Amino acid sequence: MGIEKIDPNFAEKKVTAEGELLRYRLPCKGFDLYGIWFDEKNSCFVRMDIDVASSVSDQLCHLVKNVSGGRVRFSTDSKYFCVEVTYDHFTRFSHMPLLGSCGMILLEECEDGSLRLMKSVQPSFHRETGYTSTATLRGGKMRNYILYLPLYNWINTLHIELDATAIVTGGKKYRDELPILYYGSSITQGGCASRPDNCYQALISKWNEIDYINLGFSGNGRGEQVVAEYLGKIPCSLFVMDYDYNAPDAEYLEQTHFPFYETFRKLQPDTPILFISRPNFYTSLQNSKDREAVIRRSYRKAREMGDEKVYFLSGKTLFGKTDWINCTVDGVHPNDLGFYRMAKKIYGKMKQIDQKFQ
Repeated sequence: MGIEKIDPNFAEKKVTAEGELLRYRLPCKGFDLYGIWFDEKNSCFVRMDIDVASSVSDQLCHLVKNVSGGRVRFSTDSKYFCVEVTYDHFTRFSHMPLLGSCGMILLEECEDGSLRLMKSVQPSFHRETGYTSTATLRGGKMRNYILYLPLYNWINTLHIELDATAIVTGGKKYRDELPILYYGSSITQGGCASRPDNCYQALISKWNEIDYINLGFSGNGRGEQVVAEYLGKIPCSLFVMDYDYNAPDAEYLEQTHFPFYETFRKLQPDTPILFISRPNFYTSLQNSKDREAVIRRSYRKAREMGDEKVYFLSGKTLFGKTDWINCTVDGVHPNDLGFYRMAKKIYGKMKQIDQKFQ
């Protein structure tokens, strides 16, 4: 049954050169959203409560509108696909492709477990208010798709168009586990992956089929207590605490790291917590050593207090010993090689924590 027969408010007919289409404005039935939701009050998609973010800083309020970690899963037999987004803010970087910061990736999730790239949605440099992109799908039968949304851009409206005769339903489901929750810096947010599905959280999710929530905030993962309290109220199967890089110095990290852990732990006494230190360990060796020592102390103190569900992963292992210098674009932010190596190490640690993360 087509979604228009279930709820006609979410689909409008449209006649184009491709024939008659149905146009859906998300969020709506037939398209499952992950990692984000639509904020009616602020007319945009968000990944964290805007009122909470506003109580911390204007910068955090801006960043929660970046839809990093946002995904759309759906199933359809349509042969035609079109996506259209509008936004108030268009993010350009000199060191990150627009495909990663502002674009999207559409993958078919095949029956054998493999993925097929269907469309690389690459906005041009001057798309100030939005863009549209089309793709030809294989059609013929119901197929599963996942659309990865931008790592550093806002989305005010999100429309998808399919053949008018096509069936569309909610897509393939993640495993029956609570999502993995990530908190950290611009690296956590996804800078500077070349495409949205190449950040380390997306890679891990492809491997273990567990949902995730990306609450990495560029320059603004600073371990505030308000944020710790907010995160502690998000049901999750694992909390990855990865904000080392945004602490201004080791002294600030010392003041905030263990208290942040304590606040989260009081709200979620049984959730495993993984501490991670900065990945570009050798770029600034003494600074990295000082910061990692702080995180190790948090880990040891928590263990000494009887917490058997807290774990530690050293950042100096994330890029590996060979060609680690080729893992970033600027000495800080990982490129795709860096993110892949990070994902492999973090995924390996997750499997040690609990086989359910495999």
